Amino acid sequence: MSAPAAPRTAWRLPRWRWRDALWILLALIAVVALRKGESSYEQRDTPLVQHAQGLGRVEGRNFAVDVTGFKAAHAYLLKGDYSHPEDYLLRTPGVWLSVVATVEARDRSGYVGAQLRTRDGLTYVASSQDRPKLKGINLRERMIAPGLPEKGVWFFEVPVDRLQGAHLQFYWGNGLPRGGDSLVDVDLGIDAARARKLMAEAKPVLDLRP
Repeated sequence: MSAPAAPRTAWRLPRWRWRDALWILLALIAVVALRKGESSYEQRDTPLVQHAQGLGRVEGRNFAVDVTGFKAAHAYLLKGDYSHPEDYLLRTPGVWLSVVATVEARDRSGYVGAQLRTRDGLTYVASSQDRPKLKGINLRERMIAPGLPEKGVWFFEVPVDRLQGAHLQFYWGNGLPRGGDSLVDVDLGIDAARARKLMAEAKPVLDLRP
């Protein structure tokens, strides 16, 4: 006669009490409230855009810029230096756009960056101090101190078909625009007719020799 089978142990899930459910609910509510209180990724890591129209003075949080004019050219004639004594032409695959401006720092010394944003969202950062190499004129990477405005020019290399609808953008710093800081966006008013006029007036060679 076979031995009786051992009784099976019943496995039961623990019953949740209403107090446990209440604590979980309260914890979820707290998590949601904290997430709503945090700034979003875009708020933390993108600059605060300030829009402006046309030439003139614009102000950001740390700086002010007074744009007085801009023109296009196909090439620049530059004076040589000790490493390259002969005068030379500086060309670009597209067109040079030079922007004349006066820049001021508000509270502390630093740099004001500039870039050209096209209507399709591409950005062209102002050319380095070596393109063109014009000491005291090229505003790229020029240190600006409070109370001492600096006048000069930003130079942009941009394809001809990107001029229409282009905006100038200014920001504090020598790199890319920083999250939470000012990004002043200036609509230059370059419609199709203005773009054609710019190119019609663009000199084949603009003499920048002193």
